[in-house]
Amino acid sequence: MRWDAVAVMPMTAGLAALDRMRLDAQSGHPVLADHLRGELYVLVPPRTFPRVEVPGVRVLSSGIHLVLPRTADGSETADWLSAPRGERPPLVRADRLARHLQALLDDRREVAAR
Repeated sequence: MRWDAVAVMPMTAGLAALDRMRLDAQSGHPVLADHLRGELYVLVPPRTFPRVEVPGVRVLSSGIHLVLPRTADGSETADWLSAPRGERPPLVRADRLARHLQALLDDRREVAAR
């Protein structure tokens, strides 16, 4: 199965976007927490994440290695917040993720301007 990983730092921003999308840990969409870096990795279909300028967001694509936990339990350093189910788990829609990350940034800018 091929995918890109959208890395979001801080992790709380990625979690807020997923919350807005109403994706929870039981959804089966692969979402990985890197506790050492404080970064969230959301797996999306390859080459589908739109070019957006959101601080703390980058796309890891072909040629990049991402170490994944072997089990759903993970470890102290990294674990699945939503473990993939089956051989072809559903991937998060990249356009929706980008839209919600951008909306969070816009909300923060609006609050800061007040």
